[in-house]
Amino acid sequence: MEIIVFRYGHRLERDKRTTTHCALVARAFGAKEIIYCGEEDPSVEESVLDINKRWGSDFKISFVKNWKKELFKMKEDSTIVHLTMYGLDFNDFVKKFKAQKENKKRIIVIVGSQKVPSDVYQLADYNVSVTNQPHSEIAALTITLDRLNPKALEQTQQNKQFTNAQIRITPANKGKIITEL
Repeated sequence: MEIIVFRYGHRLERDKRTTTHCALVARAFGAKEIIYCGEEDPSVEESVLDINKRWGSDFKISFVKNWKKELFKMKEDSTIVHLTMYGLDFNDFVKKFKAQKENKKRIIVIVGSQKVPSDVYQLADYNVSVTNQPHSEIAALTITLDRLNPKALEQTQQNKQFTNAQIRITPANKGKIITEL
C-alpha cells in the first residue's frame, strides 16, 4: 500500500516550517511523497531534497496549482483520508479501515493548512478526527501514518528504507553516534 500526503493550502510566510515538518514525518513514517498546493515554495522543496540526500530516501515532494483537479484524478485509484477535528472518531476509523479490504492502490492523507473548503470534505472517502480538540496537524499526521502503516516505524529505526544515506545515527542512550557513510 502506497501512502501519499497531500498538504492543502500552503502559505509562504506562515506555513514553511509546518509543511516541512509534515514532509519529514511523511518521509520517516513510510509515505512515498508529499504533494502540496497553495503557494509554491521552492525553499520547502529544497529542504526536503537536502534531507533525502544526506539521510537517504527517494521520497518525493511536488507542488500542484489545482488541488481539486489533482485530487479528483487521484481518487480513481486511491482512498482519500482527510484529517480534521470534525470527522469520524479516529479509533473507529482505524477499525473500519483495517476491516475493509480496500482494492485501491494508494491512500491519500490530506492535511490542511488554511481553512479547508467543503469540497474537500465531500471528496474524501473518510473525514477523520484524531481528536476533536485543537491539536497539531503534524501530530495527527504522525499518529495516522503510524496506525495505517505500523511497520514503518520499525523500518525507519532499522534504516531499511534509507539505503542511499550519507549519514546515519546509531541509537544510544547517551551521546550522539553519527556515522558518515
